[in-house]
Amino acid sequence: MLDKRILVQLRWEFRELVQAMGTLRFYGTLLATTLGCVAGSVAINGVLIPRNLFSPGTSGNSLLIFYLTGWPPLGVIYLALNVPIFVLGWREYALKYVAISMYGVVAFSVALILTENVTIPAPDPLMGALIGGVLMGAGTGFYLRLGGSAGGLDILATYVRKKLAIPMGSTVNAVNAINLIGALLIFDLSTAFYSAVFMWVNSWTLDKVQTGFSQHRAVFIITQRHEAVAQQIRARLDRGVTYFTATGSYSGQPLQVVYSVINMYELGRLKDIMFELDPSAYVMVTNTTEVIGRHFHTWEQEGYRTPFDWPAGAPRN
Repeated sequence: MLDKRILVQLRWEFRELVQAMGTLRFYGTLLATTLGCVAGSVAINGVLIPRNLFSPGTSGNSLLIFYLTGWPPLGVIYLALNVPIFVLGWREYALKYVAISMYGVVAFSVALILTENVTIPAPDPLMGALIGGVLMGAGTGFYLRLGGSAGGLDILATYVRKKLAIPMGSTVNAVNAINLIGALLIFDLSTAFYSAVFMWVNSWTLDKVQTGFSQHRAVFIITQRHEAVAQQIRARLDRGVTYFTATGSYSGQPLQVVYSVINMYELGRLKDIMFELDPSAYVMVTNTTEVIGRHFHTWEQEGYRTPFDWPAGAPRN
């Protein structure tokens, strides 16, 4: 039986889902998920299966079973493996994400069945692993960037982390290790090697597509002339500035850390400013994955509209 708190939470989450279904972004996410699932299924059927290679995550587990038994169809195996995963982990996510994930699981299962006869010619296993990794990673990264999901390992890893305090990365690595060990035991070392190449290319491509090739840099500046530096950044770079209050370890004196986000083409001009104002300052530059805010991307450009009005006091995850 579900307790009253969970029922109230489900009611609010259902309201959130209904509101999301009235936006174009929701259907854009479903479309992206569909296209990404088709790309992933083409990579599996067109590249991996003809060469006995393995993919990461739950699709790799499905391939392990498929290689051992040859039946039922791969799409059916993937769907069956996701049923217990959803039973275990459905309460770890909001209802909207669960609904999108369930759609993604069905879409990927159907796509695996419909693309069974697709082949992608590649002269050798290495090229096949590279082509397949790019294709599957691009498709997965595309729908993840828009908030889509095809179920599988992320839900299981979240459940294990919350229930057993095992880091998500450890669960992901363990599942992928099972797939690679299966490739080694069922086939041979070269199959395991090319499967690992596929997994790495898939992961790299997914990350780049999901987060983009960001040209923005976050800058931390420790200087005694923080006001002058901030003024020049605003005047010459037209960028906002934030102060962080810190304490010097050696001097024990309070100081202001200047923080700003710029693009890579402005970095040289920032260095000019710092050399002119305070050559002894510490300047730390880090890459940023994504920046949303004034002078960068807005929420509207990301596809969001009026945010859901979550009532005060309503239970949330």
